[in-house]
Amino acid sequence: MNKFAVTITPRFYETDALGHINNAVIAAWFEVARVRFLESLGESEPSSAKDWILASFQIDFVAETFYGQDVVAKITGAEVGNSSLTVLCEMLQGDSVTVKGRAVLVHMDTSEKKPARIPDWLREKVAAYSS
Repeated sequence: MNKFAVTITPRFYETDALGHINNAVIAAWFEVARVRFLESLGESEPSSAKDWILASFQIDFVAETFYGQDVVAKITGAEVGNSSLTVLCEMLQGDSVTVKGRAVLVHMDTSEKKPARIPDWLREKVAAYSS
């Protein structure tokens, strides 16, 4: 299985009153990882991001994430449905997993405003990341 990772440098303003990275920030970081993952598959046209909608998102907070050390967001799996793409991700700070997540994206025909079948060329590329 192929691996994909993005390194994120936490910024001080992303912390909460307890010094942790804010939960809403973690969700935004997962979006960064998902979008860059899609771009790595050849979906890098500026308009291509609008071809996907987020249908479901789950975050499991495994440990605290702090300011002061980079975070690596790794895509750990990807599964293609007819019009959906499920992306599994985890975030690590140092050698410790701090967050796990699962997102379901739906590929859209934006002119019809309906789900659209994921193209075969994209299915083939995602297959290398199947969990």
